[in-house]
Amino acid sequence: MSFINQIMALQEIAVTPDNAAAMMTVCANLEQENPYIPSDFKWILDYKRFEIERLRGAAGPALGYLKAAIALAPYRENLQQLYKGLVAKTPAKASLALIISCRRYQDNALRLAQQFDAAQFPYLIVTGSDTAPIEHPRAIQVNAPDNYESLPRKVTAALHWVYENVDSQVGILKVDDDQTLVDPERLKDAVYLLKQEDVYAGFPVTSLSHDRCWHWNKCEDPVLNRRAYGKPFHRPWARGGAYYLGSGPLEKFVMATIRFPGLLEGEYYEDKLVGDVMALEGVPLGQLESERDFGLSLDHQHRFVAA
Repeated sequence: MSFINQIMALQEIAVTPDNAAAMMTVCANLEQENPYIPSDFKWILDYKRFEIERLRGAAGPALGYLKAAIALAPYRENLQQLYKGLVAKTPAKASLALIISCRRYQDNALRLAQQFDAAQFPYLIVTGSDTAPIEHPRAIQVNAPDNYESLPRKVTAALHWVYENVDSQVGILKVDDDQTLVDPERLKDAVYLLKQEDVYAGFPVTSLSHDRCWHWNKCEDPVLNRRAYGKPFHRPWARGGAYYLGSGPLEKFVMATIRFPGLLEGEYYEDKLVGDVMALEGVPLGQLESERDFGLSLDHQHRFVAA
């Protein structure tokens, strides 16, 4: 029996507690014996592993295999609907701020967290997983490095984490840790309206000649500190200091980056990544005057002191 026939036969077998371990072994053996498996069939192996792990009650590994299957078969609508159903929560009307930071600048993140606490606005502090965690009850680490060049992966992982673990219907205010909350009431009013409108909004970056060397001398990899950004300008995007993703745009971003993880390749600027995905998904940019529309103000002094 050819390996393709073996995979097709495997697809038809229902997973049970009695055969789960043996089927996991079959999947591993098929991959070991066949270094090349077309993606039209490889997704079946990952989907079968998803079924096995779900039967075992291992939600995290199961979800990982399902997302791998979606990336291999990104136009199979049934896989996407299955993923959405697994992570669905009770619809929420709230929004959540994500303070994107790193261990190096934890003092900035904690300062901004205090301001959100005082405003009684829900938030999470997000850092990468390869450094020591920030000691704070609302700090999380996501599966991405904590360096500058991995910021697109960190933000993507954070948006996935919220969608899967907090609420698939929540709105997200992404905030850099060098912002200062100066007007809490303005923040609440703006975010409330944006949540109702279910939009992607922020201050637009419109220049065709945006700085393609902005990441130089910030990256951990010295090669990147002399490599120019190489992706095209598609349309204006929301500047990264602070922007908003309603629950609809959030779901579109999560699904697009699960289906097409290559969108992150060669990307150094997370705000441009989010904007490009929104353009790909046909989501317009709601243009604001500045981050002050969120009641925020950029404070370079704190970043200078921390550095």
